Amino acid sequence: MNGILLINKEKGMTSHDVVHKIKKILNINKIGHVGTLDPNATGLLVVLLNEATKLADYLVEDQKEYIAEIVIGESTSTEDGEGQVTEGKMVSDLGDVDGVLSAFLGKQNQVPPMYSAIKLQGKKLYELARKGLIIDRKPREIEIFMIKRTSVVEYQSGRARFSFYVKASKGTYVRTLCVDMGKRLNYPARMGELKRISSGKFNLLNAFTLDDVQNGNFQLVDLIKALDGYPQIDVNDDQKKRIGDGVAMDPAELRCDLPLVVLKQGQQLLGIYKLESGKYRAKRVWK
Repeated sequence: MNGILLINKEKGMTSHDVVHKIKKILNINKIGHVGTLDPNATGLLVVLLNEATKLADYLVEDQKEYIAEIVIGESTSTEDGEGQVTEGKMVSDLGDVDGVLSAFLGKQNQVPPMYSAIKLQGKKLYELARKGLIIDRKPREIEIFMIKRTSVVEYQSGRARFSFYVKASKGTYVRTLCVDMGKRLNYPARMGELKRISSGKFNLLNAFTLDDVQNGNFQLVDLIKALDGYPQIDVNDDQKKRIGDGVAMDPAELRCDLPLVVLKQGQQLLGIYKLESGKYRAKRVWK
């Protein structure tokens, strides 16, 4: 069983929990996922089964879309509703909220949160954070391609909240985005709810629940379709054998000079080759 399984993750499960459960249900050897979702986040988790795990590096760069909720008037240690409240401030009129959101469009630097899976000297940051340690983190460049408010601003008990849509680059932490939005509004802030609705070409509308998987009610995305954003070249039988052996190929033979190509025969994925030093060289091979 090779392919990509789109899962609608429910609240309260880690991404690892989901992967472990699918591995047990389907009784497969190799499994992975692209783009971790926090336990309290819901929505699309892209799960890779068996030979599809070789695609991880070619899917991880994909842009992602979310529907998120921001809570203004309090901050927490985890930048969401799970941590301890670290600051509170009564909220009055927020002013031009939409103008603040639009100011986040484009490329910018973002400091990743301590409660994240980023590794520093072999330790995940959240492991250090749970010990009460705060480590200096280097800002990382992210890009916000689209952001807009999707609900009215609600005021209650000295707090304000609203939902918004955001399309962002790989590595963007929506929790931290909420905190930074609060700073622009001159209030502490944290993230409330979070749902991922797309990852690259994959959409939540086509995802299945774990119950669906348990009941056999699911379909996989095949490897060729998952890579249809890359140039694809059909090869002959002789070339197929050489690709299986990982042999470098000449651009003239493939009649191509693009940086990265997918080599296939019909609907069978054979390899991903990259142009390096005048030759196409194997990066991933399927036999």
